[in-house]
Amino acid sequence: MHIMTKITLGVGVVMLIGSIVAMVAGGGSFMGDFVENPTGTEKWTGTSPTTYEGNFEMMGIYYVFVEEGETVDVELVGGDADSRFIPCEENDDCEYYEWAGYTYVGDISVMTEGTWEVKCTGDGDVMIREQTIDLGGAMAFGLGFWGLCCSVCVLGLGVIFIFALKDPPQQTAVLMVQPGQIPGQPIAGQAGVVQEQVQPGIPVGGAIHPAFEQQPPQTGLPPSQGF
Repeated sequence: MHIMTKITLGVGVVMLIGSIVAMVAGGGSFMGDFVENPTGTEKWTGTSPTTYEGNFEMMGIYYVFVEEGETVDVELVGGDADSRFIPCEENDDCEYYEWAGYTYVGDISVMTEGTWEVKCTGDGDVMIREQTIDLGGAMAFGLGFWGLCCSVCVLGLGVIFIFALKDPPQQTAVLMVQPGQIPGQPIAGQAGVVQEQVQPGIPVGGAIHPAFEQQPPQTGLPPSQGF
């Protein structure tokens, strides 16, 4: 397998595992409160007509419940198109939230954190319940989802590399021995190239090197002279 293919697949697998861990951890923290307590915790309870002043956060959800059978109008004083009371009819979720003895009428949303005043007119009890959002968990979940998408792309690229990239063919070195060449000496005409040492009696290229061919025994006597 080509080295680039291995690197790409390795990075993709690491990103995939990290993204799944981030999504599980972030999602568990982010969604835990919604699953365990979908209507949040009680922030304020009063009897209309009245006014409530308190701190509201941009990442918070503020559910408004009115005593069952009563009619109360709710207004966020000083609000605008982004920060206001949103009736449940607008989001079509009037039947989604329930609380014993109360009717869900909408929620308060703010885009600027700080102290806000809520004005209630009409008759009946009013309860505001707060649901906070774990910003860290939400960000971890979002980053994990983004990383998951990227890891799938990287793994896809690795699969493409499997078919597109091939390892270069291995080259086999051939030892060339010139007749009469002394092992360990430079080869004539090739500067810097030294003849590899050859062991006596070892075939090189299918034949025994001439330097190691057996010679006839010497007797020590001069060759006979013809008379």
